[in-house]
Amino acid sequence: MHHSLIRTFQQYVIARLGWTALLLLIALFLGGCGGRARSAAPAPAPTATATPAATPVVHDDQGPIVLRFFTTEADPQQIALLQDLIAEYQIDHPDIDIDIVLASPTHRERRLLTALASGIDLGVFEIEPVLMTNWAEAGYLLPLDDVAADIGLDDYTPGSLFVHNGHVYALPYSASVYGLWVRTDLFEAAGLPLPTTYQEVLAAAEALTAGDVYGIALPGGQNIATVNYFSTFLWQNGGDYFSCDGEVVFGSPEALEAVKRWAELTRYAPPGFTTWGYREQIDAFIQGRVAMSMYGGRLGVNLAEEAPELVDDVTVIFPPWGPEQVTLGVWSRLAIAAGAEHQDEAKEFLGWLLSGDRLLRFDMTVPGHMIPPLRSVQQASLDYQSPYIEERRDWVASFYQWAPYASHPAMNMGVIRDGRFAPSETPPPWAEAVFEPPGVIDAMLQAIALTDRDPEAAWREAVAKMEAAVDEWKRQHPDWEPPSCEED
Repeated sequence: MHHSLIRTFQQYVIARLGWTALLLLIALFLGGCGGRARSAAPAPAPTATATPAATPVVHDDQGPIVLRFFTTEADPQQIALLQDLIAEYQIDHPDIDIDIVLASPTHRERRLLTALASGIDLGVFEIEPVLMTNWAEAGYLLPLDDVAADIGLDDYTPGSLFVHNGHVYALPYSASVYGLWVRTDLFEAAGLPLPTTYQEVLAAAEALTAGDVYGIALPGGQNIATVNYFSTFLWQNGGDYFSCDGEVVFGSPEALEAVKRWAELTRYAPPGFTTWGYREQIDAFIQGRVAMSMYGGRLGVNLAEEAPELVDDVTVIFPPWGPEQVTLGVWSRLAIAAGAEHQDEAKEFLGWLLSGDRLLRFDMTVPGHMIPPLRSVQQASLDYQSPYIEERRDWVASFYQWAPYASHPAMNMGVIRDGRFAPSETPPPWAEAVFEPPGVIDAMLQAIALTDRDPEAAWREAVAKMEAAVDEWKRQHPDWEPPSCEED
């Protein structure tokens, strides 16, 4: 990595986190990792909790080129398939070695900050949505216009590419759309219908909270999962964080109603939910600890593998938090660091992996959770032959049907207009300042859940903090012009 880029990034981390945090992050990253998942030959798949080493690459001119591949797709079947794909790639590229580096989605941002600040060559890496705009603006990301063009710009689903100032900086490999998983047997035993409104969800959560079982799983930790899940409450009740032209609108009555609904429902969440991120939602549901849990298709796949006896007693429905039809949708994207040592090789590998049969096979490791971004591959995925799809095609089909109603707080600004959902491809440029954990929203929600703080008081404070953060960003970017409010 170029020394000037490392210095610039170190200054960035110091400004955001301070010197002490920078030193701690580097120490944790370099000293707290285990063995490396190498790909020179197919190897047994590591467990989902494996954490390969993250020491800086030392390239021997007499040896192979080493590309690091940083990913959060760490289920065993995903790693096994990825290793198979890498082995295939190396048949035609024997001089390239791919190192797989694993991390959890909840801690991805911290790992990226640590790696770049300490001068580690990330190679190809999965980037957190809240970081994309600032990192592209700062020059940390390599433009990928040529890679996207080679794959086929017309084949990409609208909004799937991350484009900033006319350049592509991150390529998608899947979209995850979120629904509400429900234990139908528990509902039937209690004489309850499947919920279609928030009030029915609330009543069911209360009725089904008994003994060791709780009504619903919701994350309440200081992380992006908490922000993402709450956002669905906000949008469905006609509120938003920002307008389409970049004004803070979180101070609306609709936003307060969303805060109150989230707080009320968490009364029936398991103890400890205030530290939860993504994975805990799956675990709680599979272990039979909750009657409802919001998640994408991965929960269904994991359920079939780990608790098949529950599969026939489960379904997934559109989350009913409010009258407006909108849910969470997360585009998973890969980028290349601007200071990467082997840029051409990294781009060639990225283009190969994210197209054709390779993309299809990778996304089908978690059917329904990883919806391909390419139209051509999407159609093939619907016809894909696997026991899970054959048995649970209704689950998979639901997520595809809900994709047009999906949004993300850090990538889609102003999606509620006049109380109705209006898709947007404009990211809020100040997303990192507002949503980066611990951010305005997750801190507000955790305070409500942990300290029993009055929701309205916590919301008013969050509104003030959000307005201050956006005003400060605009002050530092005087040339910024509000985007058009014409629908994308």
